[in-house]
Amino acid sequence: MSGDRWVLEKQHKVLLFAASIAVKSFLMALTTSYIFCKSIDPNILFFNCSTNIVYVGISIGAIIIMGIISGYYIIRIKVFDDIFVNMMKSDYILTTMYFAIGFLAPGLISTTIIIWLFGIWILGMFLAPFNKEKTILKKITQYGSLVIVGILLFASLIPPLQEYGQSFALGAIISSLMSIFGSGRIQT
Repeated sequence: MSGDRWVLEKQHKVLLFAASIAVKSFLMALTTSYIFCKSIDPNILFFNCSTNIVYVGISIGAIIIMGIISGYYIIRIKVFDDIFVNMMKSDYILTTMYFAIGFLAPGLISTTIIIWLFGIWILGMFLAPFNKEKTILKKITQYGSLVIVGILLFASLIPPLQEYGQSFALGAIISSLMSIFGSGRIQT
């Protein structure tokens, strides 16, 4: 730790980003298994629904390729150096929330997860360095969005509220984007 800021070497950034991509790939496998086979059970995917393994594999490969390409630029571009720790912290919290809900209710949340994985998390990361000044609005955006995503994902599990599923999905996606954007501020 140098002063009040964390300084990460490039190798550590690569490891953190690779771990994030690995978890997202598993999350993609989970949701695409549900979409194509109506179950997250691996036995059903490999033995009863084996014709869809190719589609699941292509989806996972797309996430890996997107993550590698965006990660390459995020790790190399200097503007991300000051915000990388905060950005990855928000990314891991979001991924954990989607991961938990993906296991609890894959049928309700699978399309939201697919939309989030196919670009929203990368878009949020690329928007994060925009206006890196630490403002109260960005603090509220980062932490408030994390709370809102958690509330929306939890609310989607409550049966009387499930009729508002599309609204919850849209709110969760927008809040996810804003959370990563809000994390793009210089740590002091």
